[in-house]
Amino acid sequence: MTRPVLITCGATRNPVDAIRYLSARATGQTGLHLAGALRAQGRDVHLLASLEASLRAPGALAEVYGSTRDLSARMERWCQAHPGGVVVHSAAVGDYENLDAANAGKIPSGQGELVLRLTPTPKILDQVRGWAPGVFLVSFKAARPGVTAAELEAIARAQAVRTTSDLVFANALDHTGTDVLLVTPAATTSFALRADAVAALLAALP
Repeated sequence: MTRPVLITCGATRNPVDAIRYLSARATGQTGLHLAGALRAQGRDVHLLASLEASLRAPGALAEVYGSTRDLSARMERWCQAHPGGVVVHSAAVGDYENLDAANAGKIPSGQGELVLRLTPTPKILDQVRGWAPGVFLVSFKAARPGVTAAELEAIARAQAVRTTSDLVFANALDHTGTDVLLVTPAATTSFALRADAVAALLAALP
């Protein structure tokens, strides 16, 4: 019997004030592709998507998240309900937030300079094992532009150790379509094309 799968995709929206937010340039394309391919195989897939990504979701089947804290809460609920599942966490998660945004109203426009005080958000990946120790965890790492292959592997392996990920999908931000690494506790496999790495990731899911 195959295990249920949770896929996150897109980017979080962390509030700055009552109407503005911080986000990332993440389309959710990889997560959407994975969800569509797994559903075509008959797998039980739950897709957590940003608003933009949800509009392109296969069959429009997606649960929409907002901020980092919102995504974290939705992932926690799913993990606790599916402790033996598979988590593919490809969403671009914002690292900072304005905790006082709800009370800030709208920051006035037209200022010569605007200084924001942001605080770190909770690290979602670091909490997954606490929610469900038995999940198969796939995490993604987008490293800074210009890293070497050796540096990228070291960064991905450090993430795998910190989060106890079963597999890390890693690439540099200046090579999003090429030069991808799949890192497991036992091995590192390199792929010239992202599409080939995505196919290998699909094949590796229990």
